[in-house]
Amino acid sequence: MRSRVLKREAAKRDLTAQWVWYAENASVEVADRFLSAVESTLRTLGLHPEIGARTTLRRKEVQGIRHFPVAGGFERILLFYLPLRDGVDLVRVVHGGRNLEKLFADDFFG
Repeated sequence: MRSRVLKREAAKRDLTAQWVWYAENASVEVADRFLSAVESTLRTLGLHPEIGARTTLRRKEVQGIRHFPVAGGFERILLFYLPLRDGVDLVRVVHGGRNLEKLFADDFFG
């Protein structure tokens, strides 16, 4: 079964920034492993879009958004997405140590 994975521009920017961070602070190999782990996690989410935890933030704009950790040793990085009937819509990719309330209050969809 094939599922759809959409990536919003903000999510693409997040992935690029995280790749650069890993490349500069670890190695290009780790950065590439990160992107592979993201793609693998997204394939799983595409097949099972309801497995991520629902966000518990109050803002109306984020109602229905779920989050799920990247697999393969990158579990501190969270994928924020909207479930679709046939996959997922990746909204943002965020380190779990960030102040998520502040991030959502600012320009989360940016």
